[in-house]
Amino acid sequence: MAIITKLDAAHRQLTTAIRMYFDDDDLAAIHTLACAAREIYEKHCVAQGIERMFEQIAAANSERSTKDLWNIMNGPRNFLKHPEASMDLSATLELDDEMNATMLWVACYDCAMLCRDGQPAEVQAYTTWFLATRFPQTGVDDSYGAQADAILLAVDRSYPDLRTASPDQQKRVGRAMIQDARKIVASNGPRFTAKT
Repeated sequence: MAIITKLDAAHRQLTTAIRMYFDDDDLAAIHTLACAAREIYEKHCVAQGIERMFEQIAAANSERSTKDLWNIMNGPRNFLKHPEASMDLSATLELDDEMNATMLWVACYDCAMLCRDGQPAEVQAYTTWFLATRFPQTGVDDSYGAQADAILLAVDRSYPDLRTASPDQQKRVGRAMIQDARKIVASNGPRFTAKT
């Protein structure tokens, strides 16, 4: 018998979903695990007054109501998780790799905000990988922009061609980043950063 805390459960779900994502495993299982973890993190962020990704999503989509945004974000999760979402066993859902990549990013963000230095290695590696594969350097001259650009430059040095690689090659690098993050976290402390 295992004794698992709520935080352990969220970490286990998210780290499993990340590994499955990089291995091109089942889309529905990845999405379900990522959403289950995200829900735990975001509810505990709310309870502790910590900003979640949802606040950023809402700020960027001010023309939509909060209810509409939650419906968009939770629609696939509800379809996969709740039988009352559709009592028709032939009902369908369109789910793709990019939806999972984004949901993993949201869950990782909320995990990072809630746990700070207590993030699992997989979460740190995925966050770094997602930033490197989805965002260009900011060129913004403020502390956030400078920090983001420094991380991206370090990733470019540690994992050359990651940004221009095919999606399959990017996922292979993601698996390598997890291994590197585990080693760094085990030997140097709680934080993974690309080698500078």
